[in-house]
Amino acid sequence: MEDENSPALRAGVDFRGTKNATQPVLEHVRPGTNRAPFLRYIRINLPRTTRLLLLAMVAVIGAASAAVALSHHEPFPFATPVLWGVAGASAVFVAVGLITSARIWNWGLMIALSSLLIYIGGLLGSAPYVWNGASVVSAAIWNLTLFASIGYIVLFWALHYGMIVAAPDNQNFLD
Repeated sequence: MEDENSPALRAGVDFRGTKNATQPVLEHVRPGTNRAPFLRYIRINLPRTTRLLLLAMVAVIGAASAAVALSHHEPFPFATPVLWGVAGASAVFVAVGLITSARIWNWGLMIALSSLLIYIGGLLGSAPYVWNGASVVSAAIWNLTLFASIGYIVLFWALHYGMIVAAPDNQNFLD
């Protein structure tokens, strides 16, 4: 669905069929509409920064899980080995992410979802909150596992929606 009255087309600039910033947007125009959804127009092309941000989110998840495991306040029975598993998987994920240029973001999603599942299990058990006898720092770190997991899930969604890009990929802007 192209606008024949486009100022660019009238000026003789025709980028149709090339890989530029407008091609993926035009692929997502719903039938019966003239424009793509609003979020399709938000494009952030910082691949290395996004890669480091995704790695940092998983590192925060792992560090918070290790801190909760060391706090000796189990959110639910036998949670300590599970928390150490998330911390270890996070360490491996960050190490692989720093060394290689592989697209490993699905593995990070599994870490974030498992941390979110642990948080939900803690809500059903005895999560480290102040009213459960935990310190304020332990309660804050426990809540950090939730917020870091949700943050990674949002970034993962934006990555697959096309709003952001992570290295080694690039959106190939023609500026």
